[in-house]
Amino acid sequence: MATALRVLRLLADNPGGMGITEVARALDIAKSKAHLLLATLLEQDFVERTADSRYRLGLTAFEVGSAVPDAARFGGDLITPMRALADLCGEAVSLAVLRNRDAIMIQRFETKHVLRAEIGVGTRMPLISCASGKFLLAHMTDDQVDSLYPGEVLPHVTVHSIRTKAQLKATFPEIRRQGYALNDQEYAEGISGIATGVADGSGHYVAALSVAGPTSRFRAEQWIEPLTEAAQKMTELLSSRR
Repeated sequence: MATALRVLRLLADNPGGMGITEVARALDIAKSKAHLLLATLLEQDFVERTADSRYRLGLTAFEVGSAVPDAARFGGDLITPMRALADLCGEAVSLAVLRNRDAIMIQRFETKHVLRAEIGVGTRMPLISCASGKFLLAHMTDDQVDSLYPGEVLPHVTVHSIRTKAQLKATFPEIRRQGYALNDQEYAEGISGIATGVADGSGHYVAALSVAGPTSRFRAEQWIEPLTEAAQKMTELLSSRR
């Protein structure tokens, strides 16, 4: 049991995923034992296996973590800037983390308005179809992106979704230059959004903060500055924990 928990903690510290050999070496255990532990955790969805046979934390690990009180959960004091941003803009404010080809929502403050989509904590959104996902993708290496999307044709969620990998990669320089990514009805019809990154002490983006609202009245440009300021405050808080 103790070693299994060490595996989960190790994977939490390595969101990019790890192979069996890497896990065995990091925990100083036999490769066969690492394989058995990962197989057991995989069966219960505490971990998930990627296309290149690496292991990452799975949805069950997130669901267990979600049961922890806010003060102890990922977020904790990070919630304060999120709440302030939500109070300011009156729109839905969310924090998402990368998991394989999805962005999983781990914190959310609801909008005062009705959105035509069921979105809440635990929702998995395809990286290529949401602002948070596109921001995180833009800060990956080409090899990492190609590993996630080996083919040129991309899966689409709505008629507005980006259709090819070439088109997707063409958006990355602008996202990196401007410091945020946009979503125009690519995840759900009638909903648009803007997202930027939250970094840890090493400068690595570990989450994406977003604001979303009805396309009919959502103006992303008016939330660039407050969104960026909130994300910077969260980065500073996260970095101070190290």
